[in-house]
Amino acid sequence: MILFTLIISVILFVIFIFTSGSKLFSKYRWLQYILVALSLIVFLGSETLLILNEHSHFGMKNKVYTKKVEIYSATGQNPQAPFLVLTQNVGKDKLYIYNINKLGKPKMKHTQMTDHNLVKNTDQPAYLAIEKTRRVFKSDFYKTLFAYSGNKNVLVSTRNVFYLPQNHQVMSVQDMKKMQKEMQKKQAMQQKK
Repeated sequence: MILFTLIISVILFVIFIFTSGSKLFSKYRWLQYILVALSLIVFLGSETLLILNEHSHFGMKNKVYTKKVEIYSATGQNPQAPFLVLTQNVGKDKLYIYNINKLGKPKMKHTQMTDHNLVKNTDQPAYLAIEKTRRVFKSDFYKTLFAYSGNKNVLVSTRNVFYLPQNHQVMSVQDMKKMQKEMQKKQAMQQKK
């Protein structure tokens, strides 16, 4: 709606400026000045509201959506192995790699680089709480006012909280590969004996 008022006020402003010498406004100059001033005020007000919405998020509020995902050890369902979540360094950021498949071959997923990640201990089975903060309109009035602005339901941030059992390990992918090589060497040595 604010875009329509912006466009209409610009059109009216131009019309009132170019018709200043016409017979319509020759008797009533004051009417022409009032109409020009009103269209200019509506234009500047609409533009100000658009700028406030874009930069200061006027008419918006943050809303947190939480999703709970059961996760399983990256090693699969080996009862002797500790619960394992892998990490991978990508520049300054750390990605967490986790398994979402309970039975069979592990199905690995990872967090995004822009996510904030946290690991906490729990007595319950392991799970991941994904908290997504999105920017939404405060009311239907603002939703109508700023329609077509492109600011509806914008993702602000994502926070991943891993709730892991006490016997958990968070290990980097490189450390995991080193550990696998050492285990293979030990198994080969035991088979030779």
